[in-house]
Amino acid sequence: MAYTTYEFYQSGYRGNAIPEADFARLAERASEYIDYATFGRASTYDDTADLLKKACCAVAESYQLNENGGGVVSETVGKITRNYIVGTSIAPTEDQRLYKAVSRYLSRTDLLYLGVDGIDT
Repeated sequence: MAYTTYEFYQSGYRGNAIPEADFARLAERASEYIDYATFGRASTYDDTADLLKKACCAVAESYQLNENGGGVVSETVGKITRNYIVGTSIAPTEDQRLYKAVSRYLSRTDLLYLGVDGIDT
């Protein structure tokens, strides 16, 4: 089950990049990624600040960007053309883009914590 709805995406997150027809699929994939990144802890998190919902929206947009090829490399407007990536690409990988999206909202929680608790020394 997705951590957010299209209604929240439009009103709470104020997103407009994902059409309603694609949102349910992308939000479901985003929620699965959030469960993966949080080691399943997100499902029991008290989301009173809507951080999970916002993370789900951000990851869904990242999935959409990944599906569309990862972003614009070249752009032409009238007579002006811009190309920014030369030689070795510094563009983020698909995995980096997803993790950056989830960590933008969940890094202030304990959900992404990789350490071990409860070890007595």
